[in-house]
Amino acid sequence: MDIKSLEEKRLAIEQPNPFPLDALPEEIQEMIQTYCTGLNLNVDYSACTVLFTYSVAMGSHYRLKIKNGWIETGSLFMALVGKTGVNKSSPLSIFTSKLEKIDKDLFREFDKNYTAFINQDKTDKSKPVIAEPIRRQLIIKDATQEALLKGLYDNKHGFGGIYDELTSFLNSFNKYKSSGGDEELFLSLFSGKSTSVTRRHTRPLYIEHPFLSIIGTIQPEVIVSSFGNNRVENGLTHRFLFAYPDEVLRDDLSDEDVPDDILELFGFVIDRVLKPEMLTGESFTKTLVLSKDAYQYYKMFRRRINYIINNQKSSAISGIYAKLDTYFLRISLIIHMMRLSCSNEGINDHEVAAGSLERAEKIINYFTNTALKVFALLERHRDPLVDYPQEHKMIYYQLPAHFDTNQAWEIAKLKVSRRTLFNMLNDDYLFTKIRRGVYEKIW
Repeated sequence: MDIKSLEEKRLAIEQPNPFPLDALPEEIQEMIQTYCTGLNLNVDYSACTVLFTYSVAMGSHYRLKIKNGWIETGSLFMALVGKTGVNKSSPLSIFTSKLEKIDKDLFREFDKNYTAFINQDKTDKSKPVIAEPIRRQLIIKDATQEALLKGLYDNKHGFGGIYDELTSFLNSFNKYKSSGGDEELFLSLFSGKSTSVTRRHTRPLYIEHPFLSIIGTIQPEVIVSSFGNNRVENGLTHRFLFAYPDEVLRDDLSDEDVPDDILELFGFVIDRVLKPEMLTGESFTKTLVLSKDAYQYYKMFRRRINYIINNQKSSAISGIYAKLDTYFLRISLIIHMMRLSCSNEGINDHEVAAGSLERAEKIINYFTNTALKVFALLERHRDPLVDYPQEHKMIYYQLPAHFDTNQAWEIAKLKVSRRTLFNMLNDDYLFTKIRRGVYEKIW
């Protein structure tokens, strides 16, 4: 992978790179802006968490059919990236609070029914036997692979994984299984493909349409250990969307507050998507299609993506665009449901219109930039001299942090030619030119 090409591609998209709030319905824009102003929240983190919340509210019940045999849901894997202290957790907490409330109510109902199940008098034949209740849930925060799959089996709607520290979640993979398999499971769940579970001493499970969305916060300095190495190779990193603002500053406390009607708005629009019956059993499944104009819009978008992939030598960069092609359709579906929940005037509830795809493309451009930013960060931490012969490595390690060309030649003259040395000094991945004849090592 070429670090320079990564940076050039990122910078060519747009600088600066704020989240395109205008891609969301006006009601959602106003809500996010009001919260961000009143509570000093970051727009990128807030908007991305709102997308996640809609995704979980939709679950497996809303699907987008592109062609026969090709169906997408609104499943999202998201990471909110920022240094410690920039308040990533507040947007996550605020904009998932509706999901948390529903999940708490579901647990209270389960707890009541489970208590009745445990305390029933089985010797009293005059009373009907109370069956063991099913644990309905909308949120998951910590679970073994077996518990996760059992939860998905019991909850056809699916659920959202919320992790205040995404690194802890990723580091927990295979924690309870020495044989591994957690990463492979999440790769499969991302695709929504059916999965079956056969374990000794437990009932076999078959999950036809598993649905899982994930969101969590992470610091830039631990991205390398959490998303690098084999997670790039197996594609897990490519499956994450990154909310990664270029700069997040702590502001003075705002004198404004969030009005009551804004507090109620988000809960209201989520209720229009997430019906109670969706959480209590099979319920309905609504499959939407692309309108004719939307289908043509997607063909043009895909043609552009294909050109990039087909002409890109880096498999890492190709992987970014391949997954963003998938996410383009998923976010288009989410935008459609957002528009429908806010105001259904002129919105066909059976077809996703080209207008929703146009909005989704703005968001995809944002996530393209942030993905390239993350992969540039990953690449910087690989061995910077991996492609150089041993003599060059020896020269680099012997050079001081700051040096001039005379010092460099004294170190290199017994190993390489002067021309070879200057070719090496021109590698801006290894050196920064301070001024004529003076350099600084990057690593």
